[in-house]
Amino acid sequence: MFDKSAKPNVTEFRFAHPALCLPNSFFTLSHGEPVLQVDLGDARGAIPLRQVSQMFAIAPDSGDGQLLGMIAQSLKFVRIIHNGDRIPSEILDGSASWSIEPRHRDMAFLKIGGSLLKAIAGARDTATLDESEEAKRRMREQAAEIAALVGLAVERKQEVVDRVEVLANELAFLEALREYFKPVFDIGRKLREMQKLARGDRELDHQLRRIQSLLKVPVDKYRGWFDEVEAGTGEAVAALKQFDGTVAMLRRHRDNLHFETLAWEDIPQRWKSVDPAKDEAMLEIGRLYRFLASRYLDTKVWFGA
Repeated sequence: MFDKSAKPNVTEFRFAHPALCLPNSFFTLSHGEPVLQVDLGDARGAIPLRQVSQMFAIAPDSGDGQLLGMIAQSLKFVRIIHNGDRIPSEILDGSASWSIEPRHRDMAFLKIGGSLLKAIAGARDTATLDESEEAKRRMREQAAEIAALVGLAVERKQEVVDRVEVLANELAFLEALREYFKPVFDIGRKLREMQKLARGDRELDHQLRRIQSLLKVPVDKYRGWFDEVEAGTGEAVAALKQFDGTVAMLRRHRDNLHFETLAWEDIPQRWKSVDPAKDEAMLEIGRLYRFLASRYLDTKVWFGA
């Protein structure tokens, strides 16, 4: 018999109930709903997460019950959860469970560092920082002045330097996501170019208009999130004064945007190289429409005449 009272491992999905440990079984999203996928021999079955506890008589306060309570939230950060998988760090400590490139951290540090040094120097220094290491060196040298700007005692200047490092690291993930979604923001321009090239083809023009209308829904949402990030970090002194709130805001948008990448997958990368004048663009048009329609067709969208 398995122990229903066992406490869950705080870092891993280690289930005790045999039904949750079957070979080739895993949790995932199916049409947006968390499900337990199980192997039925020649076929697979999907059990809605909301029914798993009742079906297998798992008490909510048991070890397995507590782990099941984390599945839905965890599937915002990973596509599949197997027995034994690590719980996403976003849930454990708030940090990101995915990696970025060093240049994204450099970009973020130059933004934060440049804003701080400009606040210190004002009109006295119009030089543009182009190296993150130079920004770090200058901030260490002027840490006492930065502390004064954010309302901390000089004795706490190292704390200020540490906060800048944390803020830049959090912003770096948004820089990586901005880069990922940049081709999505450019799809509209390419669709308009295709409309110009397809003048006289009423069916294609109508299809392109439908895609543009559907695309507007996610693009407007993503732009709004990035705009809030800019507003919250553009003035680094203000961002440091509201340090906890700024970090929470960055993590919220990081998680929301990263969840969206799980659906978009390689679509942005493919559209990055799409040439509107070539026949291959028509293949991408079809794939893009199917993707957008599956997610946003229920939204009230006016396609025009």
